[in-house]
Amino acid sequence: MTTLENSSRLRVKLRLRAWIAGGLALLAALGAGGYVAYRSTYYAFPLFDAQRATISPEATAIMERSHILMVPDFVVPLLATRESIIAGQASFVAGERPHEEELIARHGLSVDEIEIGGVPVVVITPPAIRPGFEDVVIFNIHGGSFVLGSARDRVALLLAHDVGVPVYSVEYDLAPEAPFPIAIEQGLAVYRELTMHVPADRILATGASSGGNQVLSILHRARDAGLPMPAALGLFTPAADLTGVGDSAIVNNGRDGLIVNFGRNLVDNFYAPGMDVADPGISPIYADYGPDFPPTVISIGTRDLLLSNAVRLDWKLEEAGVRRQLLISEGMWHGFNWEPDLPEAIAARAAVARFLIEHVRTGEEN
Repeated sequence: MTTLENSSRLRVKLRLRAWIAGGLALLAALGAGGYVAYRSTYYAFPLFDAQRATISPEATAIMERSHILMVPDFVVPLLATRESIIAGQASFVAGERPHEEELIARHGLSVDEIEIGGVPVVVITPPAIRPGFEDVVIFNIHGGSFVLGSARDRVALLLAHDVGVPVYSVEYDLAPEAPFPIAIEQGLAVYRELTMHVPADRILATGASSGGNQVLSILHRARDAGLPMPAALGLFTPAADLTGVGDSAIVNNGRDGLIVNFGRNLVDNFYAPGMDVADPGISPIYADYGPDFPPTVISIGTRDLLLSNAVRLDWKLEEAGVRRQLLISEGMWHGFNWEPDLPEAIAARAAVARFLIEHVRTGEEN
């Protein structure tokens, strides 16, 4: 099962759990006719022949067997409750575990659990380290909309294989039990301790989706605290702006597995409740960048709800004098990067790995 399919199935599970828990209250809110209309919003990905012509058969197959769940705004809080999210966390991890185990076996990875700065960290080590990179590590923050996922997710496993160095992936506490800024503080504690043992120019930083948001915020806090910056930063489909603005938030809503009102509900009610999400600490696209920020590569797809986030962040880095590269993959959705055998994902991950490796190999200053 792909990440896209797992995400779709998770939303269905959350919907069913909330339906059972809400019972008559939900029936009263929707009414019989409303519920039928609500059910009709679970539909297949829109895909035309002209779009199939520019993507791989593998990408076509994934989209044709995946579905999108669209619901009215007033229904979302009834579906994504604190209880259903916490229950869904275990379901998501269980759904991903077989795919993670397959990747670990396929690439001969070793996985160890340690503690750094008082925070749990999963260390993923490839069977052979890239020559000349024996002292290089990756500092990784996993994604999952701030409420899901684990440190040994597909991104971390694939990074260890693609780059050929150990990945130190932070097992931070999830919302809603741990709202902002708990995960940021935990990530900063790990990064601070890591820089005491590994030269910063031998550290690469990475983050995917909400993890991209968090690693950006962590590095800004690290810079403000006088800590050295990593050699380079790799961002996969980063959620740099949580306010919901941008062209892609409109035109790609309903074309991507990520849905605007679900995402905003998770942020507004569980990750940063009662807070100004335009605060630079929460939406790091609004933070100040300078030439001292690490060289950054951003991978995104044309269907991604967060495409505008990536484009705007890329221009902000350009204006600040930061070395950067924006990789936009044709026809790809949010999270396509961690599909292990998808041709577009393989190409995107290889390009990100080349960028990261090059900035360590050349010894360029941040």
